[in-house]
Amino acid sequence: MSEDRALPSKPESERAILGAAFVDERAVSIAEQHLSASDFSVVAHRRIFAEMLRLTKNGQPVELVTLCDALQHDVDVADVGGAAFIARLCDGVHRNAPVESWAKAVREASLLRSVAASAESLRMAALAPSAKLEEIAAQADLLLRTMASRSPSVGNGLVAVSAEELLTRQIKPREMLLEPILPEQGLAMLYAYRGIGKTFLALGMAAAVASGTRFLRWNAPRPRRVLYVDGELPAWTMQERLAMVLAGIEEGEPAPRSLNIMTPDLQGRPMPDLATHEGQRLLEPHLVGIDLLVLDNLSALCRDGNENEGEGWLPVQEWALRLRKEGKSVLFIHHAGKNKSQRGTSRREDLLDTVVTLKHPSDYSPNEGLRCEIHFEKTRAMLGDAAKPFEVRMDRGPDGRATWTCRELEDTKAERAAELFAAGLSVRDVAEELGISRSQAGRLRQRCMNAEHRELSQRPIA
Repeated sequence: MSEDRALPSKPESERAILGAAFVDERAVSIAEQHLSASDFSVVAHRRIFAEMLRLTKNGQPVELVTLCDALQHDVDVADVGGAAFIARLCDGVHRNAPVESWAKAVREASLLRSVAASAESLRMAALAPSAKLEEIAAQADLLLRTMASRSPSVGNGLVAVSAEELLTRQIKPREMLLEPILPEQGLAMLYAYRGIGKTFLALGMAAAVASGTRFLRWNAPRPRRVLYVDGELPAWTMQERLAMVLAGIEEGEPAPRSLNIMTPDLQGRPMPDLATHEGQRLLEPHLVGIDLLVLDNLSALCRDGNENEGEGWLPVQEWALRLRKEGKSVLFIHHAGKNKSQRGTSRREDLLDTVVTLKHPSDYSPNEGLRCEIHFEKTRAMLGDAAKPFEVRMDRGPDGRATWTCRELEDTKAERAAELFAAGLSVRDVAEELGISRSQAGRLRQRCMNAEHRELSQRPIA
């Protein structure tokens, strides 16, 4: 018996579910509550169920002629008999068939196959020459916890503890992945208009976490494993940007396999829609042992539903909470809307620890490349100077490496204000130019006048 045949599967249950869809209009929605197309072990069954889901989502009935027309050019379906195979699916299936029971059986077999794949990955990691017992044990522990969280028979009940029990329970304090903005089990968002530099900043943060080094004003105490999922850039662009960012890391570089990249051009299928359970399940095998997941960006990777409606965010929110429970941090990259805040529903920000936005300075010119202001809109753990906005600039050296410089935002505004006041602009004009209040512009003018006075008083008398 081959290794593939030895893997758990329920092909008869899969076939019965597909057949039930022709005689009971509720069958597809019942099955979808427990599984996705990727849970089917037979490839042709996956294709057929995926098409059934598409028809149902579009409000169309699952009919034999419509389904056969849609799948007439599908090679996998043709290999098992094409239209004749589809027509025989409903043989022996009645209207009140136990679809839910079949779906649970198919889902359980799918989970067992996933566990088998993860266990094989764990075995290979343990046999590697550079294997470390502590890392393997951590991966094994994560695998066990992941199994428990996905099992339909585990964790269905709610748990409440007394205040005394909670206070005395040994709970591991959260460490920092990137101090002070991104903790373990942290949920964060970085957003900006197009073209400001979101991806460069996100790649820099990911590289720092994977290397255990500094980036801008932030520090990663030790190396962690990172998965960076890009949803829209061509592979050559991602390769070029990643090379620049990694070359600019002076204190170290990521260990092999500690920084992993997933980008559309390298896939044999479309990127998963992470707003759906099926898309999330496709990504899950790549999350074993990962400490930080970067999703760049929400518009490309979370496509299901209306982004302006809070309900459309709920599947992603529930998934992010589950990842947090499993010990992972998530950094969402997103676009800004016309109102200058993150685009779509504000519900996205409710559970986040940190929200960072990038803005172009008022005197920015496109020929400068990447120069932007970093502002913190939400910080649960950052206080004082750590939460103050600052300006960052990235230059590309002749050797291709990215060089980053940071400046206090107050200093840059003061310098620009001095130039504008010297050119004869009023307090009101300077306030509008810099995007600040008139009172702040007035303080900057007084600061300029004091600086001029000190300069005059320090000049030697002729």
